[in-house]
Amino acid sequence: MNAKSAKKLFKKYVNNECSPQEIELLERFLESYQDKDALLSEFSFDNGTKQELWQKISGTTKPQKVKRSYFNHFVFKYAAVFIALVGSIVFFKFLRSDTIEQPTLIVEDNAIVLKTANDQIREIVTGKEGIITDAEGNVLASQSDDRMEYRAKSTTELVYNEIIVPKGKRFELMLSDGTLVHLNADTSLKYPVSFIAGQDRKVFLNGEAYFEVAKDPDHKFTVVAKDMDVQVLGTHFNVSSYTDEENYTVLAEGSVAINDKRNDGGGGGPSILKPGQKAAMAEDALVISEVDINDYLNWRNGDLTFNNEPFKDIIKKIERRYGVRIENGYTELESVRFRGAFKNESIQDLLDTFKESAEFDYEIANNQIRIKKPV
Repeated sequence: MNAKSAKKLFKKYVNNECSPQEIELLERFLESYQDKDALLSEFSFDNGTKQELWQKISGTTKPQKVKRSYFNHFVFKYAAVFIALVGSIVFFKFLRSDTIEQPTLIVEDNAIVLKTANDQIREIVTGKEGIITDAEGNVLASQSDDRMEYRAKSTTELVYNEIIVPKGKRFELMLSDGTLVHLNADTSLKYPVSFIAGQDRKVFLNGEAYFEVAKDPDHKFTVVAKDMDVQVLGTHFNVSSYTDEENYTVLAEGSVAINDKRNDGGGGGPSILKPGQKAAMAEDALVISEVDINDYLNWRNGDLTFNNEPFKDIIKKIERRYGVRIENGYTELESVRFRGAFKNESIQDLLDTFKESAEFDYEIANNQIRIKKPV
């Protein structure tokens, strides 16, 4: 939050107009300063306002936060495991200048990050509540637990935010038009803070996401991915566009048009998908097939599903799910195919289940896993 935004919130606070989330934002801002009197002097408050502000802050109790209680090759195994998540530490350093103060944010590698239009980087900590503001201090979105919701407002200019979800985590995002996006691990999405009336809706995806698009027949919704564009009016579908992996779209309901961007100008037009179909980017064509959509959508519920997939591809899914790095020193294993479904197993339980179908050894050190040929 820059100085201009802070001053606006300060004034709202004095007038008892701040929400609990805005109060928390102000408190975090103030905690970054040792000399708070000097800070308020920079904002040119008169002595009466300054005194009233400090009296209010000193008597404020932080609001109570509420959390929601929320593979043989054919082995299906389910087990329960508790995973302890260590909260990332965020360090703020405010750089002084004659005209404005801009925060530099250092976040942990495994943090969910939001890049805003005013060049700020903010760590999103799941399980907490907070707000996102623009350069003027206006509230754009609110966060609760593992979801962020943007507010609809009129605009004539597209302003983009980008959210980046690391390996080992998932997140939900509700866009200003009511579209709900489930973001898988190792995924980024660039999107407008607000859509412009009379213009089509467009977002940019790198990774995997499930879209529940809000119906709006007057404004098409387009997901721009690596090699394909997916266009809809209102429907539910999954797009996967990870680098160096198969790129595909799976339709759950409604209909979508798939444009193969590699063949732009080659004619033929878009391909239309029906529910239960998958459009995959093959080497030189777009291939449409019938699939069990649950195999492609289970990740939203925390499931990890493999449907006759080679181990070399499964490794990538495991890395994303658990936030680990796997080195496979047993190359003969790469082409072996497995089918299975996992829920909350630990990484050790998962690997041990694979070992029931294919012999190998493994070592785990921190977040590094090495798979070895059995002795």
